[in-house]
Amino acid sequence: MRSLSRILFRRSQLLINRGAIPLRHKCVCGFSSGFNNNSNIKLKTIPLQNYSCDPEEIDSKIGSTDFCLFSSVQPIFPNNPMNCQIKIGNLKRITKPLLYTIISPDNGEIFTIGIALSKQVEKNLNSELKVMEQRDANGNILINDPMSNTFNLDIISKSKNYRFKITKIEMTPDGIFAQGIPYKDRPLTQAEQQIDIKNEVKQITSLVAQIRKLGQIDRLEAFTDVKQSLLDSSEKLTATQIDELVYQVAAGLSKLQTSNLKLNTSQFVQQLLESQTYIERMFILRKQLENMSGVLDLVNKHFKESDSSLLKLHQQTLAKLATEYIRQNYLKDAPNSQSYGGPAGSQSQVGEKQKQSVLVKKYQDKLSLIPDESSREKVKREIERFSLLDKQSSEFHKINSYLDEVFSIPFSKFTPVQWDIQYAKDVLNKEIEGLEKVKERIIEMISVNKLKNSGQKAKGFILLLNGPPGTGKTSIAKSIAKALKRNSRFISCAGVADPTFFKGHKRTYVDSMPGVFIRELIKSNTMNPVFILDELDKVSKHHSGGSDPYYTLLEILNPEENHNFTDHYMDISVDFSHVIFILTSNDTLQMLEPLKNRLETIDVQAYIQEEKLQIATNFLVNKSIESNGIKQQMIKYDNETLTKIIKAWCYQESGVRELKRCLEKIARKHATNLLTANPNLCDKVDELNQVVFDPTISSLDLTKDKNLELISQYLGPPVFDIQLEQRSIKKFPPGQVNILTVGGMIGHVLTVESCFDDSEIEKKGQIVASGNIKLVLQESLKLAKINAFKYLNEEQKLQLSKSAIHMHFTEGATPKDGPSAGTAITTALISLVTNFTVPSNLAMTGEISLNGQVCKIGGLQQKLIAAKTLDIVDILLPYANLGDALNLPTQLLKGLNLYFVTDYQQIYDLIFDQQIGNANYTVNTIKNGIYETIQNRSKEQIQQSINC
Repeated sequence: MRSLSRILFRRSQLLINRGAIPLRHKCVCGFSSGFNNNSNIKLKTIPLQNYSCDPEEIDSKIGSTDFCLFSSVQPIFPNNPMNCQIKIGNLKRITKPLLYTIISPDNGEIFTIGIALSKQVEKNLNSELKVMEQRDANGNILINDPMSNTFNLDIISKSKNYRFKITKIEMTPDGIFAQGIPYKDRPLTQAEQQIDIKNEVKQITSLVAQIRKLGQIDRLEAFTDVKQSLLDSSEKLTATQIDELVYQVAAGLSKLQTSNLKLNTSQFVQQLLESQTYIERMFILRKQLENMSGVLDLVNKHFKESDSSLLKLHQQTLAKLATEYIRQNYLKDAPNSQSYGGPAGSQSQVGEKQKQSVLVKKYQDKLSLIPDESSREKVKREIERFSLLDKQSSEFHKINSYLDEVFSIPFSKFTPVQWDIQYAKDVLNKEIEGLEKVKERIIEMISVNKLKNSGQKAKGFILLLNGPPGTGKTSIAKSIAKALKRNSRFISCAGVADPTFFKGHKRTYVDSMPGVFIRELIKSNTMNPVFILDELDKVSKHHSGGSDPYYTLLEILNPEENHNFTDHYMDISVDFSHVIFILTSNDTLQMLEPLKNRLETIDVQAYIQEEKLQIATNFLVNKSIESNGIKQQMIKYDNETLTKIIKAWCYQESGVRELKRCLEKIARKHATNLLTANPNLCDKVDELNQVVFDPTISSLDLTKDKNLELISQYLGPPVFDIQLEQRSIKKFPPGQVNILTVGGMIGHVLTVESCFDDSEIEKKGQIVASGNIKLVLQESLKLAKINAFKYLNEEQKLQLSKSAIHMHFTEGATPKDGPSAGTAITTALISLVTNFTVPSNLAMTGEISLNGQVCKIGGLQQKLIAAKTLDIVDILLPYANLGDALNLPTQLLKGLNLYFVTDYQQIYDLIFDQQIGNANYTVNTIKNGIYETIQNRSKEQIQQSINC
């Protein structure tokens, strides 16, 4: 019970600090006791380096003494021996007196007033040094590593005149040396002479006795080294005796504060050393003793009250347990009324006990539901504890809540397994537009599970849907749950920073509760629901407490381990192996690598324009109109209108959220226009309180808006310049080429422009780049120049070496990096030097190596979507991406001519030798969705059945 007192006792540092004398670096502190004391104490510090004080501070009549200087954060007291750790460094002999100074805890500097040590300390230190000496063959003294020359010594000050003020410090390789002048007390003032010394000593004696008494409660020994004769003396003490008493009591107080309150007492000790009269030292000590006594009194007062309450509760619990034991073992045949004091016993207590017995019986009947034997035994022990507790006990409600949570877990409840492939196909096709690859993969997983897990307790699986925002990942997860006819629970992981969100709190904490997985399992009321963990990559990493929430997911998202999941609150094994986990994320690069290794990932690609059009036609148009209170026939769309909206306002998104917002905005503005033109429109309502529209009200027909004038009135100017579609009819100047890039999960078509820069005469033969490019792209410039030289004649090489070339990448505000622009940069250089124009409807992407090899790139689908949006037809790609292209939707490939090259020689032939239109040129292509391969120089066409 006293351990709790010790914990709070250590927390009393705050009380000490509040009540203590305010001490600051280089501050002035005043003390008073019933009179005005004008003496001030300045605690000055100096850095431990070469130092010389102001000559005005030195009395020329006082001679200085040379010292060997030691310093430490550990304070010492005059005439009180103390064991101290001393580091000697390169010091070989002590030839000067020793001076000890305290290091200030505030700034690491030393105080100017130090204590001279006795000659016995010098002798002991020289003896230690002599033992450490070693001599070589020539008799020279060798010293070990200076950092290891550290040992403990008992040190004590001189008996008299021990205080010195440092006037000079000299740092040498052999040690630190100082000069100091004696620091003596000043004469007492008239006011100080009037002070009753015996009364002050009596107050100090009383405070010491009070602190001893209070410390005994917590078994703390205090002031054991203080001479009792000085405390109990009835005669007036001399100044020397007072100083001896003050330093002995201060040493005991410092030991008590340091060992029990973890306080640093350097400032307090230094105040005593720098005070200039024994009266000041008495006041400083008395103030510290009063503070310490107040803290101990406050702590013990509060704990005396809490201890008595705890003792009373403990006695009551023991009495009730003893009564229950006697009733069960000796009074089995006695009526219940006799077991609680006979007929006069409390009937309410009997009724509560009976209710508790019924509750215990209910818990015991449910024990068999827990499948794990060790968990069952653990819960059984909790039930036994619960049966012995009184309802007034705080543990009663805690264990009651815990048992309720345990038996709320649906251990034996399973939703019937439905592995109906045709039903799943119908649901997925109805709920999800496009994404055929994703739907195909889900059907495959359902088929495999039907073959492997046809029983009621079929094992679940873990699936990660990764893709750009707005591509329907969460909708796919809900559709999977619907296709399997299972209950689904949605868990958002975005911003989770505390690991206990997943694994719960220990029951020792106040308001503890199970983790989210246990809570959602209880809500689902089945052991095989579908858990949708949304935004898994948004879990906050590196919690401030040192634990990462990602690590808590490794157990439950591991198919080999989640049959034995243990929540911190439940502390029993719960089987999650039958749960289907469907996770969603935008970027797996943000996730923990061991966690990604445990997950099966399905990449959800960005929607192509045709898929967006189908989603808008089948879902978004009707939903946006009805959600804004108007009828479907009041706004008319066609495919051409929706395509224009997608291109002009929704180009830079991978999903359909912006398209949905645009359609809703048109509906809202049309609703506002209707009410403005017809103020009485809402007067007629039907029996369902729905507005009855007049058939004569004109509808909004957007099918006739060919130039986007009407749509622009509702959506504002196009965000994406629709005129960029006309790029195919523009003519590029020499040195300009289209580049396909990916930024923020969206494909982009940028242009690289180059020209001879006559203003940079001093940079002849160099390429000056602009457009916010980063390191990898700058390296691509060097590789492109090397490869371009291979295709130039001598005259063109000379021209390139004598001119500076400026190369600019458009959209300069956007940072650009990556190697996939290498082929385009090389083409732009050759185009500029040879004065050849590259077609504006041609684009390329690919990393180029030092030897001219064209290497694989990423983000192929996003790049092709961007190219098709701008009506770019001919696209040059690395041959290594051929497999990726064959898996792309057929709708995306229609209208595109893809050329797959292995090295830059083929790019040079296609562009500068104009072999693009040559049917006899041997290169692998996909034209309008048809893969054409060249084998043995005879062209063979293979129609690929590519599912979109």
